[in-house]
Amino acid sequence: MARRSSPTVRNRELGALLKGFREAKGLTAAQVAKDVGLSPAVISRLETASRTSPRSGAANVRALCSFYGLDAPTTERLVQLAREGSQPGWWQRFDLEEPTATYLDLETAALSIDTFESWIAPGLLQTREYASEVIQLLRSHLSAEQLTETLESRIQRGRILTGENPLIFHPVIDESVLHRSVGTRRILRDQLIHLRKAAALPNVTVQVLPFSAGINDGTNGPFSIMNFAEELMPPVVHSEGQLGQLFEDDPRVVGRVRQAFTALTAAALTPEESLNLIDERIRALT
Repeated sequence: MARRSSPTVRNRELGALLKGFREAKGLTAAQVAKDVGLSPAVISRLETASRTSPRSGAANVRALCSFYGLDAPTTERLVQLAREGSQPGWWQRFDLEEPTATYLDLETAALSIDTFESWIAPGLLQTREYASEVIQLLRSHLSAEQLTETLESRIQRGRILTGENPLIFHPVIDESVLHRSVGTRRILRDQLIHLRKAAALPNVTVQVLPFSAGINDGTNGPFSIMNFAEELMPPVVHSEGQLGQLFEDDPRVVGRVRQAFTALTAAALTPEESLNLIDERIRALT
């Protein structure tokens, strides 16, 4: 099955491999740059996953592969990674804030995402009207055109759940999400109906954290853990709050957040109980 492509993940994978081959030779980046005839800045950009043009990226990678004495299959693999890493992502045609673009880049390539939402429905599962209300509030500093493009990109994200090689998605949502007014009563009802339908997908598991859970591991706020198929791509934790969007791949931080998610799934209602509660709210809003 074909994997979903993401420039950032392809570049990170390429950078990790190139750095590994260099270190296996016991060479510094400066030494390699001098011997291959490249600038140290080019070596640094490649190894740290900075974007390069398709032509210079592939050519430089091929030169490095030759210098490291890599065989033809390995060389072609790395060159292909360079080419994929230089291709624009689907979200780049939209005028998005940099952190949002980064998140969509990582989300597109993720194998699975575990997420906790404390006050709104997960972005991947939002209806257009619900998302419009949320975006207009949280992105009030954007122009009308940027708001429109941000909304459109959010709706298009949902395709990742039903397309080829769909994302494995496990959201835990606080019960308050089922009650919080977002726009009109109808908008909230339609959102819950959409959430209910999404939960029927084999790759989506929805759990509701009930009010009875009290103070819990989600009190610190919402977060997502993005996991990747690539061995060289570590999991990434994303969180968003008053200070903006933050990304972290430190294993200690990821491990701590993963423990919090495990505790939340244990405290939450089972998937079946969660759907029953969602159904109750839909009936109450109808």
